[in-house]
Amino acid sequence: MKRFFVFLVLSSICFSASAVGQITGILTQEMLNVPGDVFFVRGDMTLADTTVTVPAGKTLVFAGGSLDGGKIVGTGTSIQMLQTRPAFGLNLVVSGTWNVPEVHDGWFAFDDSPEYVSNRVISNILAFSNDSTSCHIFFEENRKYFFELPYKGRADLANLVSTTVVDGQKKHVYSELDTDKFAYLRIFTIPSNTHLTINNTLKMLPTNQGAYYVFWEYGKENVIVDGTGTIAGDNDWHRYDSPFLGKSYYGEWGQIFRCMRCKDFTFRDITISDSFGDCLIYNGSYYPDEQNQRWASNLTMERVKILRARRNGVAIGARNVTITKCHFEGCGTDKVKGTAPRCAIDFEPDKVSTYPALGNRKVVMDDCTFADNYYDVASSLNNLPGFGVVATTIKNCRFTSRLRITATYWMRFENCKIPSLYKKSDNSRYTSKHIEFVNCEFGEDSDSVRAKFSKETNKFTNCTFNTAAAK
Repeated sequence: MKRFFVFLVLSSICFSASAVGQITGILTQEMLNVPGDVFFVRGDMTLADTTVTVPAGKTLVFAGGSLDGGKIVGTGTSIQMLQTRPAFGLNLVVSGTWNVPEVHDGWFAFDDSPEYVSNRVISNILAFSNDSTSCHIFFEENRKYFFELPYKGRADLANLVSTTVVDGQKKHVYSELDTDKFAYLRIFTIPSNTHLTINNTLKMLPTNQGAYYVFWEYGKENVIVDGTGTIAGDNDWHRYDSPFLGKSYYGEWGQIFRCMRCKDFTFRDITISDSFGDCLIYNGSYYPDEQNQRWASNLTMERVKILRARRNGVAIGARNVTITKCHFEGCGTDKVKGTAPRCAIDFEPDKVSTYPALGNRKVVMDDCTFADNYYDVASSLNNLPGFGVVATTIKNCRFTSRLRITATYWMRFENCKIPSLYKKSDNSRYTSKHIEFVNCEFGEDSDSVRAKFSKETNKFTNCTFNTAAAK
């Protein structure tokens, strides 16, 4: 039996997943405007496809009834839930602001048919939280939520972004996909001060789009995502029928969590999988007109499983990051149609050369496990050459695939087992500096490993080479 606090009345009840009952009345704005601090919903009511606003200071009390068929707008509204059946129907839209310390998905009617698209249900659940109040949302019923990218327009989005010339070659400015011009690629947002517990499954339906953001988080703070459940993208059944650019490039920007300029995020125990691009990106903002702090900070990941990401499992460009006891598996491989960098975790702050504040600093990854990734770790830049101190420390990790360290700086490996290191090129553009290896075991011989780094700025302390245990 699931236990939770009913607001103003403490109770312990269990919700069923059945739909709301037969409509018996119509809820009008005039009914809600009647003086009084409480409005009781005792029957199954429709809003008759209209919008009604709960007056400020009035509490909705569900005592055997439900609402459906319209839009209900909160004004800092509280709820009492005195029933064990769903209170919100499939055709209701929740908006406005609410003051609801706990929200449970059993409050919401659900259609468990595999073809049902649950975007509205998920959006309604998230709508009870807002940036200004604390809220704990529970996805705890025995349900599998299928959601979709609502945008069904042209797939060649690469032709809609600007181009620039780099080293004599025309390049598309894909960072424009993060701007409001492409807001239609964003599906959900978790507000600040929200604790989201997922103990069931949220699964994305297949799309032919080469870019999407399941959870778009810009400037959000104090967010916790945990639970024993799974949030999955669409890569395992993505529709390769409309190229993102040209004749064969289908894109690589499908992201499950896109966290930009965020602060104090925690991911714990959850599984994030099957992203068309990255499962999780946590980095700063490179908007040219950004006036506030650009950097992202204070990310904690504990016991998270990152599975089958097509591009990166996790990409980090932030300050004060702790990643412990996480598991990375199946990222970037041919089986998932991997696309570069094709790695489990990538320490690569975008635009750090232009905005130095975006570089990684005080980042620690400890005691993580890896299996069957194309690359286990990748890094480019990490921080600027002149940063001056170690910015990222990776320790107590046993890698099973190559590490792709190119043109990166200020990184330290401690007590790690490393099968091999990938060397991009002899070109100085890709030379890495200020890399330290301490008490590490390499599957390669000493000459092979050392040749991939300049002798002047990189250190190997108490390392062993050509070690079978590291292979």
